[in-house]
Amino acid sequence: MFDKMDDIKEKADELLSDVELRIESLFEDFEITESIGELMEKLEKADKSYRLALDDPDIYLKLAFVCFSNEEFDRAEAWAKKSLRLKNSFLGFFIKGIVLQKKNDNKGAIGEYDEALKYDEKAIVYQYKYKALKDRSMPQRALDAIDKALETEETAQLLAEKADLLIEVDRVGEAKELYDKAEELNPDIKNRERKIDDLMVRAEKKLVPEVYDKILKLDDEHSEAWLGKARCYWEMDEGEKAKETIEGALKYIDDERILDKLEEYREKADSALKCPECDGDGRCSNCGGTGDCISCEGSGNCLDCDGTAECFDCLGSGDCPNCDGDGKTGWFSRCEVCSGTGTCQTCEGYGHCVTCEGTGDCQSCGGNGNCEDCQGSGVCKVCDGKGVKVD
Repeated sequence: MFDKMDDIKEKADELLSDVELRIESLFEDFEITESIGELMEKLEKADKSYRLALDDPDIYLKLAFVCFSNEEFDRAEAWAKKSLRLKNSFLGFFIKGIVLQKKNDNKGAIGEYDEALKYDEKAIVYQYKYKALKDRSMPQRALDAIDKALETEETAQLLAEKADLLIEVDRVGEAKELYDKAEELNPDIKNRERKIDDLMVRAEKKLVPEVYDKILKLDDEHSEAWLGKARCYWEMDEGEKAKETIEGALKYIDDERILDKLEEYREKADSALKCPECDGDGRCSNCGGTGDCISCEGSGNCLDCDGTAECFDCLGSGDCPNCDGDGKTGWFSRCEVCSGTGTCQTCEGYGHCVTCEGTGDCQSCGGNGNCEDCQGSGVCKVCDGKGVKVD
């Protein structure tokens, strides 16, 4: 086959007649038939004079298209180079750029795209260029490229991809607007969803509340982000911020896990974070929520001294009941209760009940049987029954 040099170009044109030199052809499926394989081998092995006689930039470009379709990227690059040696062209630079990008040479690909854009500023070139810039961690330059693409053609996909880039440069508010716009144009766009998943992975690795904040700006009903942010604060020993985060989540979502976590944080929080009067249960600790004073059960008389004004511990003697006023216990050991003073610590040596100051009337209820703090309502006035301190 192909014995005569004169008919090889004619045969090549016949074999590659289905390959049209246009961008769309790059993404079509072409079969490398036995005849096309023989053609490529002959051209690759041809000596210099033979090659010169057959040089045709379009044939080489078509062979590049066929090899690219079959993921033979090294051969595709070689054919594209041969085409460009003969004639610079938009398609020659563009396919060489895509091939280099497929081979993870993004820097080389960007150079080829810049050459292609000198011939035709097509949106697709800017799209591929922006992806190469993004993969090189150059988000700002990538934004410039995608803006150029959007000037030519505003599609839902391009808007969503620009939103992805805006997240990377901390312009989350703008990104949310673009996601909204993209999803209005095409409800099937999933970029926001995928980006949130990526951010969640990043947030779980770094445990930084700010990463969760990005997610919540994009989706304020994301339960896992609320829980993750709260967990970050908790592990940073910022219990109050953790609790505030969970309480903030309840404004947006109704999730049993959020409620459970709030209860857990309240139980684990330091006592300083709870209402000092009701210990976080919202009920009045002085009267147990009954409205009656638990100190005197509503009698008005002090339970500690039964109205006698005498100290229950020393029965009015003023002496420490543990050491009988000697200040010592056992074999000359100092009494731990009175520290060796011999004086009753409960009544401070006066013999009178310190709760009612010796009057026999309970000072907690003023003698009327009602709790002074809640006036018989049973609800803690310090926290208004919320269980947390109200500033």
